[in-house]
Amino acid sequence: MRGTRSGHTETIAFFAANGYSDCLLVNRRFFQSQVLVMDSIILNYGGGRQTVAICVLIARGVLPRPDVIVMADTGRENQSTWEYLEQHIEPFLSQHNLHVEIASHELATVDLYSGNGDLLLPVFTETGKLRTYCSNEWKKRVVDRYLRSKQIKGGTRWIGFGFEEKKRWVGLHGKTEGNWTTICPLVDLMINTATCLEIIKSAGLPQPQHSSCWMCPHKRNAEWRHLRDNYPEQWQEAIAMDIEVRANDEKGGVFIHHDRAPLGEADIDVDESVGKIQQCTLGVCFV
Repeated sequence: MRGTRSGHTETIAFFAANGYSDCLLVNRRFFQSQVLVMDSIILNYGGGRQTVAICVLIARGVLPRPDVIVMADTGRENQSTWEYLEQHIEPFLSQHNLHVEIASHELATVDLYSGNGDLLLPVFTETGKLRTYCSNEWKKRVVDRYLRSKQIKGGTRWIGFGFEEKKRWVGLHGKTEGNWTTICPLVDLMINTATCLEIIKSAGLPQPQHSSCWMCPHKRNAEWRHLRDNYPEQWQEAIAMDIEVRANDEKGGVFIHHDRAPLGEADIDVDESVGKIQQCTLGVCFV
């Protein structure tokens, strides 16, 4: 079993010093969860707030050291995610003899379309929305192939969903498939996204931007604006892809933007009402 009680006092002190309530309960839940943590521990790093917070908790000894921290290169990740990794996370982790390994997009067997020609992106249609297949093909399967190349064929897979994201982790947390058990450490520690921000701040790290692909239909308008205003080349690539998938659709009725309008024409300077955009619930975008 990988987790021990050696960091118990430090864990309580960390949460208490940062004003988190119910430290003893949080700690007890975490150590109880460690009965599931056996063999190899793999942290699926997504580059967002949750997995950055997990990296801080690992560095502080709150969570056990994983055997591998791996990020899947989808070939279309936001440039801001790569910049944050290079400028902040890698230097931070190097102080603890850890680093993020990259699983190349070359390990994916499909790109925008499946073998039978189905679009993998969760684009909006005139009456609904396609399912999310890209995350499974570009992240989960890519990471699995990468780990097999390292002779790692089973163990515990950590995913960074926050405690409040129940719709995303329910049915996934604690699930065993084949030789792999998926654990969401933040769920066991009862840490939500707001607390993740405090954990990141306590380590002296800046807050990361939302991690996603630059053309992800799950983006909110604030994220589209950030892309347009700070990464104009990726913004233009997203517009071009929006045009491409519509041109390849038999009915020409698919859109990357939730307004079901061409991305270049969509009004992204207004904020949506709460709940209008549904997050990915597939459970393998490693936030």
